[in-house]
Amino acid sequence: MRRSDARLSHDLPPPGDAAELIYLPPTPFLRAVSLGYEHALADVLWFRAIDYFGSHFSGDHLYTWLAYMCDVVTDLDPRAQHVYEFAGVMLPWEANRSAEGIALLEKGTRNMPDAWRPWYLLGFSYYFFKNDLAAASHAFEAAMRLPDTPDFVSQMAATILEAHRGTENAMAFLAELERDTPNREMRGALRERVLELKLTRDIEGLEAAVTEFEARLQRKPRDFAELLSVGVISEIPDEPFGGAYLLDPDSGTVSSSTGHKPGHLQSSAIHEEFLKRGDGGETQPPPAGMSQNDAGGPS
Repeated sequence: MRRSDARLSHDLPPPGDAAELIYLPPTPFLRAVSLGYEHALADVLWFRAIDYFGSHFSGDHLYTWLAYMCDVVTDLDPRAQHVYEFAGVMLPWEANRSAEGIALLEKGTRNMPDAWRPWYLLGFSYYFFKNDLAAASHAFEAAMRLPDTPDFVSQMAATILEAHRGTENAMAFLAELERDTPNREMRGALRERVLELKLTRDIEGLEAAVTEFEARLQRKPRDFAELLSVGVISEIPDEPFGGAYLLDPDSGTVSSSTGHKPGHLQSSAIHEEFLKRGDGGETQPPPAGMSQNDAGGPS
């Protein structure tokens, strides 16, 4: 393993290098140089993937090679459940690459049909990002047939099938994952998404109340106190990032004193945009002139 690790370090630039993962060797090569220690080599690559994710999460939030890294790790260690779960959540929710996240979860359910969590994550992704209730139902049913599946899986399945409330479902889903995951980087990203969802929900709700106030009184409210006084809201929600909500009396728009903007990646609005575009939410391709095949990626 020492030789294969050294060869890997030679082929991979340090995390944060401008070239990043472009020179990651293809899986057959990695299997050959692992000298039979494929799982150990997978661990080395997984640490690289986490470093890569962390550097971009604290920087530009562009994750061009994350899916390929996770795919290679799970080629070398097909039962690396933590990798499927990480990819299945971070690729759609943080990297805006839902199709790649779904593909890795599908791979996880093939390699680990006895693990409920990949089935559970896959079911939610089918529902939320693809609007495919048949596929979502199948995945949830597969999870619920397993002996150690907790009750909340069936509850989430019932909620999804009975009421398509995207933002509320997403907040409950991500909060449950945040509480349950042992991965510190994943917890931080999930927590950020939950706060953004709450901010989006609050601002949309307050602006809807402004619209209702204006319809009733034929003028815009001067402040939130007027919304309370006529009963269009029952309380002013706490701003989740520690600031306060501000109402512009001229335009009727609501903002946060912290400068955070409503995030529509995870909201029901972007869900509809995903479905309208029909592209699975893919964003940036590999750098110009460099394909995944050039990088040793999957064909």
